[in-house]
Amino acid sequence: MALEKKGDSGEALAAYRLAVARKADFPEAQNNLGALLSAKGEQAAAAVAFTAAIKARPDYPEAHYNLGVAKDALGKNAEAVTAYTEAVRLKPGDAGYRLNLGAALRRVGDVEGAWGAFQDATHLAPKDPMAWANLGMVLSDKKSYDAAYDALSRAVKLKPDFALGWNRLGRVELKRGKVDAAVDAQKRARKLEPKNAAFAADLCRAFFEKKDAAHAVSECQAAVQLDPQNALGRYELGKALVAKKDCAGARAEFARFSALPGIKPEAKAQADAIAASCGAK
Repeated sequence: MALEKKGDSGEALAAYRLAVARKADFPEAQNNLGALLSAKGEQAAAAVAFTAAIKARPDYPEAHYNLGVAKDALGKNAEAVTAYTEAVRLKPGDAGYRLNLGAALRRVGDVEGAWGAFQDATHLAPKDPMAWANLGMVLSDKKSYDAAYDALSRAVKLKPDFALGWNRLGRVELKRGKVDAAVDAQKRARKLEPKNAAFAADLCRAFFEKKDAAHAVSECQAAVQLDPQNALGRYELGKALVAKKDCAGARAEFARFSALPGIKPEAKAQADAIAASCGAK
């Protein structure tokens, strides 16, 4: 630990590797080795170390939690849920563990489970803006938009410079039909994080719903300049160009959208239909 505190991560890594080579059932060393490997982006190796820590000490909540983080990074969502669930069982008073469990449950489609985890997190840490922001997100998933608004309003009240909170609040305001409020919230998010392409795309969508095609085009252009792979930015830019009757530009943008990796056939078909409608009588 002393080497880690000094910032000598390379020496610390070597020291922990030596420690576990000498004594494989040394849970703290295995956990710390995993944490260093995870920080280096070596998630598969980190998961092996965390698993060894758990084998040596099954009631080690931090190792279960860290294993969940590694599994998350590897895209193994169901395994992450299992690890986080055990961490929460062993340490039920940790709000952070519940936040990660809720996020993992949401990724596997268990909205009710995520809602329960985020609710528990807000009870354990009522002054944590991320707990309220995550609760608001899952309430929106449940189409409880007024309750989502309340939770997200609390998040940004607790932390006025919480860009993600403002962004999520803007999304919920749009679903509540509060278009002007959505634009205002997304502007706050954009101002706080001007290089965030997702926030630019969401502001574009809010402007589009406000029927302000000029500002929508500007924000979506910013989104795709910041991240050419931003699918929402490409799609909303195409829609905004249709609204401006720039049919050639819209068709080109929808073509770029459809060429992005991971776009589903039904989304491509919808983009094609909107492009074809431009200029049609």
